[in-house]
Amino acid sequence: MKTSSFLRLALLSAAALFNHAAFAAKPGPNPPPPPSSGMLVLDYLYPESYAKNWGLTVAPSGTIYASGITDHRGLVLASTDSGNTWIGPLDDFAPSGRDVFAWYLGGGIASDAAGNLYVAGATYDFDEIQADQWYVRRSTDGGATWTTVDDFISGTPGYYGSRDVTGVAVGAAGDVYISGLSEVSGSQASWTIRKGVGGASFSTVDVVVAGFPYAIFAHPTAGILVVGTKGGAWVVRRSADGGATWSDVDTFQLSKGNLSPAAALGIGADARGNLFVAGRGRASNRQHWLVRKSIDGGGSWSTVDDFLPSGIAEARRFAGTSNGDLYVAGVANDSTKHRWIVRKNPGGSGTWTTIDDYQYVPATSTEPHAMAADASGNLFVGGGGGAHWLIKRY
Repeated sequence: MKTSSFLRLALLSAAALFNHAAFAAKPGPNPPPPPSSGMLVLDYLYPESYAKNWGLTVAPSGTIYASGITDHRGLVLASTDSGNTWIGPLDDFAPSGRDVFAWYLGGGIASDAAGNLYVAGATYDFDEIQADQWYVRRSTDGGATWTTVDDFISGTPGYYGSRDVTGVAVGAAGDVYISGLSEVSGSQASWTIRKGVGGASFSTVDVVVAGFPYAIFAHPTAGILVVGTKGGAWVVRRSADGGATWSDVDTFQLSKGNLSPAAALGIGADARGNLFVAGRGRASNRQHWLVRKSIDGGGSWSTVDDFLPSGIAEARRFAGTSNGDLYVAGVANDSTKHRWIVRKNPGGSGTWTTIDDYQYVPATSTEPHAMAADASGNLFVGGGGGAHWLIKRY
């Protein structure tokens, strides 16, 4: 019963701090396929349920925060020792009579320069009577307490395409930006960006009809950048004035006329401020893992990694570490399984190589959804394997 699940979880939380081994499932019979690297520092299965990690961020204090979904609830966990042990759940959220929704993307988590935390997601009424809604949750005390600072009606009841929230970012001025889909014309779900001034007072600042934004990023000098797909093309949009105006700064297709559209899925910057966008493109009936780079804040772009493993592939997340190494995480699929892939460029000037090709045994689907790097040069990649919330450290 669900009641007994919460009682057991409360007993775990009462200890305040518990090793990731408390989450661990029984080990699988076989090791992951080579090449494989990184250490699995969290293997979390919500009692009698399932779990997936959708967001990672590192606060100024050095604490790592992970957001995700389990049993139709939004959770936040934290680690103060580089992922060796985890505290939580710090937030276990679902509005009365509603469920937290996660599909291919499940929002995320971000920290501002003052250490305030923001978690974004979407909720729906299981009975399809009330409208779909986005939500933004904020904590000003390191995750001890949370309040809902935005609750945006995104679509009509039962319209599944209107409820996706895909990312959250905090700009240098402390303003919060959310990307996702909302229903703006009839039943048309469209690219939607919302801004919360100082983390509150949210309003919609950009709509692209029939577009799909997959991720959002706040660059310290280039502005706010959102990546996604529009009209079958990979698209990067940028606002240099706090969301007042927007323009497309990269529209790209690996090869035109393919049935599977190109899409930009993740974005980040290295220590020099160079932008990197990860995604997918299609050519000669094959889906490619792609990474594109801009050295001028989004003015011009070039492809720096075009990877074609067995099956089909897509790059999803980018992060750079303090020592200059660059990493991209994504997925490679074949007819029987989805594999967790991490590629690395040492020092940012080397060659991209695959350092992890990971399959969580016995799951057939192992996929990364989140990345973050701490000040010590540790890289964290989070996602899911079957019904388990997984985080690996590299």
